[in-house]
Amino acid sequence: MKVFKTLLKIAILTVAAAYFIFALTTFNRPEGEQICRGLDVIVYDPDSTDFINENEVRELLVAHKLFPEGKALKDVNLSQLETVLTSSPYIDEALCHITAEGHVTIKVAPRIPVLHILNKDGEDFYIDHRGGTMPRGHHQIDLIVMTGDIQRATAGSLYAPMGIALGKDDFWNKQIQEIHVNEKGELEITPRIGDHIILLGDTSCLKDKLSRMRTFYTEGLNKAGWNRYRTINLKYNNQVICTKN
Repeated sequence: MKVFKTLLKIAILTVAAAYFIFALTTFNRPEGEQICRGLDVIVYDPDSTDFINENEVRELLVAHKLFPEGKALKDVNLSQLETVLTSSPYIDEALCHITAEGHVTIKVAPRIPVLHILNKDGEDFYIDHRGGTMPRGHHQIDLIVMTGDIQRATAGSLYAPMGIALGKDDFWNKQIQEIHVNEKGELEITPRIGDHIILLGDTSCLKDKLSRMRTFYTEGLNKAGWNRYRTINLKYNNQVICTKN
């Protein structure tokens, strides 16, 4: 028994001595020689877009030879990490910092798609909340689809505000199946319910136009029937002009 206790004490002292040496060599290094001891990735995605995840962030850094773990902290360029991350078509913001424990922490937020574009040239992409374009890639997300005469270069500036407004309106977000841009550049809405096309014109006075249409749904179509009209025109101020089937 005494031999066992002696061996146990020796083992404890050995472990303690080893940790003391480790602590001296690790934590008492000059700042420039400290090593990055870990990478922590936090993805802030309240809308659950799933456009970026922790593994994809790590793979992006490895691809650019910027993976920080194991490197001297003096060689970790946080600004460069942020620049590379935000160069991804799916990342909106990136913030990097070094913790007191010698970890690099990365916080990223994805870009938020607001419309799904399928234009006449066969291009398939998303418009994001800042008016930029995003490749669809392998991602699937339920958005209002826009088709027709849409130019990628101007799609964001023209239609992102409309996409944001419709996304915040539960009624229209559920009611609109497709928005088509015709050869005149005018918008034609195909609703999910009703056998008619809504002629919206352009995106000006959008809130007023949709308010008029919603009132017409409530006070007109509920009484006259949802399939009575072929077109419902909202292009003119304070008017709702209908063409019968």
